[in-house]
Amino acid sequence: MSGCIVSCSVVCIALASPLLWPIMRLCLPLCRLKFDIVVINDRNLRLPRGQPFDYQLAIDRLRDFSAPRDKLRNLCDHGSVVRVKKGLYLRGWEQDEEMPVEPVVLAGLIYGPSYVSLETALAYHGLIPERVVEITCVTSKRAKVFETPVGRFRYVPVKEQVYSVGIRLEQAKGGHWLLAEPEKALCDRIALIRDLTAARDIAEVLAEDLRIDLDEVLKFRLPVVDEIATLYRRKSVTAFQRWLAKAQKKIKTP
Repeated sequence: MSGCIVSCSVVCIALASPLLWPIMRLCLPLCRLKFDIVVINDRNLRLPRGQPFDYQLAIDRLRDFSAPRDKLRNLCDHGSVVRVKKGLYLRGWEQDEEMPVEPVVLAGLIYGPSYVSLETALAYHGLIPERVVEITCVTSKRAKVFETPVGRFRYVPVKEQVYSVGIRLEQAKGGHWLLAEPEKALCDRIALIRDLTAARDIAEVLAEDLRIDLDEVLKFRLPVVDEIATLYRRKSVTAFQRWLAKAQKKIKTP
């Protein structure tokens, strides 16, 4: 930055001395380059606020700078822009400010196709009391885990025929995101329990192991669970479907 100040000083002297104009012409490009790379003025940036953006949009919005890529890198180094992962960015925020985008909105952008499910969705629906420390998702691709500046994102694979049933589009701060409905979120979690095959064991597993609110589970839509179980073809999910059907029938029977 000192070089920029020196260069600007030369410009001021050159205005008074025409003999120094050639030096001024050499110094101005250098001064501008250093100003572009070092000086950060958020008010002059045209990067989106309150929503994620990709690399191409960032470069396009920074095209007026002499070195857009260097400018973006410098913005990330100074915290004015947060690089969530390669090609995905957010505008930075102050320590006393809330994150401008909800982490769940980023889930499908970090790795997709995917939807928020398992513990994160169960907590969102009020089925478990625990505070979730990572964003848990289901994907039709391979399993992945991403450690990012805005949190940890874990992706669990599922068969394609199961993927699209029981999910819905939600709106949150920063954009839209895909969420598993209560029935799908719990079925996704139960599907991971490979040694669960008997319907008689379901209640204990839900209450003791998963700490699920059974009263809420009994309100589940049985046709939705039937469809999910049929597509899953997993013994544990089928056992849950049988248990739920029997438990709901018992409630309805006077």
